[in-house]
Amino acid sequence: MPLTPQQIEHLKQLKDIHLPDPIGWWPLSSTWWIIVILVGVIIVGAIWVYFEQKKRNAYRAEALALIQTILLDSKPAAENSPSQKIRQINHVLKQVALTAYGRAQVAQLSDQDWLDFLKKKASYISQPEQLIDDLRLAYQPPSTTPEALKKHQEQLVEWSQYAQKWIKGHHQ
Repeated sequence: MPLTPQQIEHLKQLKDIHLPDPIGWWPLSSTWWIIVILVGVIIVGAIWVYFEQKKRNAYRAEALALIQTILLDSKPAAENSPSQKIRQINHVLKQVALTAYGRAQVAQLSDQDWLDFLKKKASYISQPEQLIDDLRLAYQPPSTTPEALKKHQEQLVEWSQYAQKWIKGHHQ
């Protein structure tokens, strides 16, 4: 149905609808302020915990780096035998244990008592059965036969792998 001239005239007189201004975010309601403050506290707390954890575990990273240095050391063979390296790695492991558990618990330990202590403090890390032989190798004179050198090299690898796992995974 077509519009009459009078209806067209009335339509021309209509004005656009004016919408109210949109509701702004500012100022925030008290609920939003509480949420913002809580999120800020959680973020600051998480950052603080991260750096405290990193500071508490700095001795672990330092010990692992020291073991890598020992393993990659390229001194002449006479000064750098597998038994010498096992002795050095054992020394690093003892330093880590002293740092983590104190002198009273660790200083007097040696031989099988030392290995039992390591096992007790990280029971979920499997301890190779012949680890005592690896440890005793550190205090024997270096061997010169190719078979013995190969066996000693394998013992060094086994001891260093166990030491690294223990340093990463022991609990206090």
